[in-house]
Amino acid sequence: MGMSYRRAWLLTDELNHLFEEPVIDAKHGGPGGGGATLTLFGHHVVQRYRLIEAKAHAAVAADLAALAGALTIQSPDC
Repeated sequence: MGMSYRRAWLLTDELNHLFEEPVIDAKHGGPGGGGATLTLFGHHVVQRYRLIEAKAHAAVAADLAALAGALTIQSPDC
């Protein structure tokens, strides 16, 4: 993801403190290794974020299409 291990853990800790319950369950390293998983609440947060993202995209789709139509060079994504 292009970020340091420390930065990822700091962001994880910040997310867990932003909400009323943990979003991420972190496991410290050891013989079996560490890692992190989303909690059930974390899955709900991600689902809600994806819904917000989809609604935002739908709300601006016509404007994005108008801007894409005005480009002089078409990118493969348009």
